[in-house]
Amino acid sequence: MSALQKFIVKFANSRFGIPVKNAARHLRESYYNAEVLRRPVVKIAPLNVCIDSQAPRRVNLLIPEINFARFYGGYIAKFHLARKLVEAGHRVRVVTVDQCIEDLPSWRREIAAYDGLEGIFDRVEVACCFDRSAAVVMSPSDRVIATTWWTAYIANDLVGKLDIDRFVYLIQEYEPYTFPMGSYYAMANASYDFPHRALYSTRLLQEHFENHRIGHIHGHGAAGDDSYDYFENAIISYPDGEAPTRAAHLPRRLLFYARPEAHAARNMFEVGYLALSRAIEAGVFDDHDWSFHGIGSSHGDIPLPGGRTLEMLGKFGLREYKSRLLEYDLGLALMYTPHPSLLPLEMASAGMAVVTNSCQNKTREKMGQISSNLLTARPTIDGVAAELAIARDLAVDPVRRRSGARACWATDWEQALDARRMAKLERWLADS
Repeated sequence: MSALQKFIVKFANSRFGIPVKNAARHLRESYYNAEVLRRPVVKIAPLNVCIDSQAPRRVNLLIPEINFARFYGGYIAKFHLARKLVEAGHRVRVVTVDQCIEDLPSWRREIAAYDGLEGIFDRVEVACCFDRSAAVVMSPSDRVIATTWWTAYIANDLVGKLDIDRFVYLIQEYEPYTFPMGSYYAMANASYDFPHRALYSTRLLQEHFENHRIGHIHGHGAAGDDSYDYFENAIISYPDGEAPTRAAHLPRRLLFYARPEAHAARNMFEVGYLALSRAIEAGVFDDHDWSFHGIGSSHGDIPLPGGRTLEMLGKFGLREYKSRLLEYDLGLALMYTPHPSLLPLEMASAGMAVVTNSCQNKTREKMGQISSNLLTARPTIDGVAAELAIARDLAVDPVRRRSGARACWATDWEQALDARRMAKLERWLADS
């Protein structure tokens, strides 16, 4: 223990330090009582709805916010769904329920970077409803689509106010897995008990709900196929022959989806980092002058064994992200949920050898059917380290990597939300 640490401990237990500790504890408790205990209530608070039989019929897409600093795969899917509904003739209103600064001019500029979504804010209405005191006018015949566990609570409240007996639930993750076991886990899990029809992101996620008989649809074993369906979030693709483009004589580069933040715990940063460190110590990357880079976090650079460094690059916009993927030979992207995660699929599509992990029904065999560039490890330090050694060999084989870049997955949103799926969604909206 250093001299400074000894002084702090001595002061904290002195007659001067104890009142300071007590005051600090009182402040923490006051904050908890005033703010933390209120958060669940605020999050699921119902909308202040004014029912007007003369109002036009809308499809209301409930989302947390519009924030292009966090506009990733899940939000891209939500807005493409809105676009497809508009093209089918629906009047669509995007309703934000979390704190959100309305800035339509900025949103129009930002959305232009996303193929297929240019001009979407001229085609949909937007209502920012964090302030629940403001009334939202709805027709009795309005329809509702929830997109997260807390918007499902809000949608379920609307079931009692509109002429509907259920809502459509766009489910892009088993969201309890984003929390520790506790109140939020239980609340998220309970959202699947509300009467709804489900559109799942990926067959693997749908399988998880089926296998574990989760919620209103699957819990009683009586749901028909017409109550749910799945789609594949369209991933970035490259023209044949574009991936991989790096010359064989260039130094090799590894890209790690490195997110140390607590809210990204499912991305298993610690397992990934320790497995990479173990592989480096074992000499896996001694040849070809490998360098190591991390994306997805604002965290600073992190030391690796042998004087190496994990250079943290932060986050990229969509276009830079697409071009950057082509600069790497090996990808490391973990997620401990049944969802396959889009990043490892896009790394594979960019021609990288990619190490990801298994989880329940997300098996090595099923991931390998998507792309031969996907190497699925046991979700352990040893398992990931062993797969990194195999991926290193694949990374220096451009022929195999190019073959694996042709992923068996949707690469555009017309394919992802095709005529069959949209017809089923139309039936759900008509029958709600």
